[in-house]
Amino acid sequence: MSREKWTDDLFVEPSELKEPPAILDEQAEETVTLETGLQHLEKIVKTLEQKDLPLEEALSLFKEGVGLVQYCSSVLNQAEKQMEILLVGPDGQLQIKPASFEMEG
Repeated sequence: MSREKWTDDLFVEPSELKEPPAILDEQAEETVTLETGLQHLEKIVKTLEQKDLPLEEALSLFKEGVGLVQYCSSVLNQAEKQMEILLVGPDGQLQIKPASFEMEG
């Protein structure tokens, strides 16, 4: 795989992701949820921490991990857009406002 192709695939905007990345073979036919994506991401990180991992496998896992991060991020962004907060306005009437969450770190 050429470096250009690899980096083009690697740096995809989360909004461009239409489907979750393929993770485990047994989950390929199931819908990937945020939770399963995060669990698989944890497994990838633990595997990448091994010192005897071949370079090609490490690069492949890294790329898959980046895809999972982008997918999970897009799922969380969609959830945030869907959330609304019901507030009492200055006139005493209930108002619906979009939720806004500050990112830490």
